Amino acid sequence: MIPRILNSVVSGMPVTLLIMAAVSMNSGTGLLAPSYFMKLFLHPVSVWRNQEYYRWLTADLVHNDVVHLVLNEFLLYFVCGTLERYLRATVHAGSLKYAVIYLSSMLTGSALVTVINRKDFEYSSAGASGSIVGCMFSYMLLQPHEPGFFLPGLGAVNNMFSALIVIIGLIVYQVRSKNPMINHELHFFGALGGMAATLLLFHAQLF
Repeated sequence: MIPRILNSVVSGMPVTLLIMAAVSMNSGTGLLAPSYFMKLFLHPVSVWRNQEYYRWLTADLVHNDVVHLVLNEFLLYFVCGTLERYLRATVHAGSLKYAVIYLSSMLTGSALVTVINRKDFEYSSAGASGSIVGCMFSYMLLQPHEPGFFLPGLGAVNNMFSALIVIIGLIVYQVRSKNPMINHELHFFGALGGMAATLLLFHAQLF
């Protein structure tokens, strides 16, 4: 019974599970070894001056604290996993198209944040939430009336509202934790990247 369930989960969202494993391993290493974290997080000045463009990819893999890591792993599973399962069930090469949307969200957010903050040495960012928000907005475009998640006492929350609720939750977390590594520029630009990739891949379906 358990092997069958595990096989169903793995076969339904293989790319998401690979991302979650990479995030878990690299974030754990970064939390234990700050020098490792410093090499991977997004630092626009280092990217701009030293051509460390690899940070556009690696910033997703490290997190500044355990709460942020656990939150993003949860969102990766439920938000990104839902998008991947939906695409695998409805379109050809669904996991590949999902990977394109995820990468578009990641790179759009990281690149635009780098350009805007290329002279601000104090600016830095870490975590996968920009890419997650991009996937969330992608699924919102594809399935606006499907339930994004359930809230106690309120029931199902449609996709058209769930993205807003998650962003508000991230803002509240940032304010309460005073964590400077979480920034909403990246969330906004990640959302743009996810929506742009979705419109390019599925324009015929959406219009």
